[in-house]
Amino acid sequence: MADKERMERLFSAIGIDMERHTTPKPTMPLFQSGIQEPPLLQGITIPALYAATFECVVLRSILNHLSVEAFRKGYGWKPKFVVKCRECEEEYHQEVESCKKCGGEVRKADKSELEYAETLLESKNSMMQSFIEIMKEVEMDLNIVDDAYLVLTKEYFVDPDTKKVMFFRVKEITRADPIFMRMLADKRGMRGGSQYTSLVDRTFRTSDPKDKCPVTGMRVVPIHYMNLAGVGKGQVYTEGEVIHLSKWSPGKLYGRSPIATMWRQVNTLIAMDNYVYSAYQKKRMPRGVMVIKSSNMETVERTARNIQEHLERDPSYIPTIGVETESGRGGLEYVRMMDTLEELQYIPIKDDIRQRIAAFFGVSNVFMNDVSGGGLNNEGMQIVVSNRAVAFAQSIYNRVLFPQIIEAFEIKEWELILNPHEEEDEIMQLRRDEMAIRNMMQMKQAGYEANLRDGIDDKILHFDYKQPDPQEVAAAQAQQQAQQQGGGGGQPVQKGDDTFSDPNALFKRTNFDASRGSIPFADSLATTAGTDLPPLRSQSENTRQSGGQSPGMIRRVEGAPTGASVKTDKREHKSPQEKAIDHQIKETEKRHGLGGSRGNSQ
Repeated sequence: MADKERMERLFSAIGIDMERHTTPKPTMPLFQSGIQEPPLLQGITIPALYAATFECVVLRSILNHLSVEAFRKGYGWKPKFVVKCRECEEEYHQEVESCKKCGGEVRKADKSELEYAETLLESKNSMMQSFIEIMKEVEMDLNIVDDAYLVLTKEYFVDPDTKKVMFFRVKEITRADPIFMRMLADKRGMRGGSQYTSLVDRTFRTSDPKDKCPVTGMRVVPIHYMNLAGVGKGQVYTEGEVIHLSKWSPGKLYGRSPIATMWRQVNTLIAMDNYVYSAYQKKRMPRGVMVIKSSNMETVERTARNIQEHLERDPSYIPTIGVETESGRGGLEYVRMMDTLEELQYIPIKDDIRQRIAAFFGVSNVFMNDVSGGGLNNEGMQIVVSNRAVAFAQSIYNRVLFPQIIEAFEIKEWELILNPHEEEDEIMQLRRDEMAIRNMMQMKQAGYEANLRDGIDDKILHFDYKQPDPQEVAAAQAQQQAQQQGGGGGQPVQKGDDTFSDPNALFKRTNFDASRGSIPFADSLATTAGTDLPPLRSQSENTRQSGGQSPGMIRRVEGAPTGASVKTDKREHKSPQEKAIDHQIKETEKRHGLGGSRGNSQ
């Protein structure tokens, strides 16, 4: 927000003596100035969407899983920067001693900004709801109607003399019902601009933006949202008092309900459940009809009545029927009226519809206690797909909703984010850092200078590489030459460009011992000086002078003859820094119970 205000001041200063003209904004013929109604697909109302969702057990199980997983680990605060200059307010995303721009003193994020916000979010509102419970309601609204409303109840402090709002505070956060919430917009779809009200007296309504409230004398402000619940003209809200967001189909005004898209599938599941309920509980449809061929119908009817009376008294009664005929011959035929569930393909049809609905929301079968199809790889992919769906749900709050909440609290140096729902994310972060550090070490050994990039995205380490200065290379060559000459007749170090004619001998990642006569590259001497990293060396054409001993990087397996098999050699190329990183990752995996599973997968 501060950057936007700075840019506005900059352009205002540049164009202070100029005329300013803007491109016309497009007018949508579907919009009428005033209250905007949400789009209804085939006449499906919003209450009908909620009724179908809470009646269908499959759909509610899917939405409940998304809501629980998204908020399972809670929320937290994260600073927007590591340090910030006190003078020029330049932000850095890594530790620095002083500002690189002006040389001023740097500081960390101010924690005093969070005192009031933490107190409000950790307490319950007037309806005894915590912040996480409110967010779960918002998540259900997004998945059902794709429109969620969060009301920030504000208390305004007005100067009694000038009738101007000096400041405000957020007293409470509540969820508004999408059934009754409406937006007010003009023909372009811009919120506000059609009706106005006073911040103090909300009963006053006008269409003239220049009017003043007759009771308070305050200037009117545009109405952005209206709550049609209750009696009277309803409740109106101005800009910043209501936060609206959509998840699946965000647009200028309202979203598009995903439940309305799969309306037939949801109602088919409800009808199938009602069919089974009627068949097994109410018995509205007879299973079949018994047809008796006889010339003495009075006896048949009398016997049927007696059987019915016995069954009403004793459901376990087994009737015995004997019918007389003139010819002595009769017949008994059973006509079935209702098909079985297997003949109706009940289970396959229900599974197909359930999988279609679950696929839209990204919830796999393994999270619905369905492990048919089996296989570790199959279940692993299902978990990955569901984790991505939950991560997408969390991103809506981290990118859209929470920034508007912290803006209402006037928090500028902190971010409100949901904690990742998967514990393995920490392990993956360490593995990415490990690979980035290893690549950095190899680049330094190859003769490049590496600097940690000061980027906004601090989740992944980024390094910038460049060749060293020629003066540093010359100094490193001179130092290496002096060490070898002082050590007793070693060959002088040659330049990297004239050492070998074979390009295949360059950039070999093996660290040879000095006794083998390998020659380090000049650039690598400059970048690895003063560190524990060995410089990158070239292959040597000299004969082996190790006295029959294996190089230090080869560890022989005890009990096996030397060189009997390639399996008897264990080559260790890792530096002490790399070994320390591997040890840290293994310890972290043990704390999270992932050490055994990772070993089995390898």
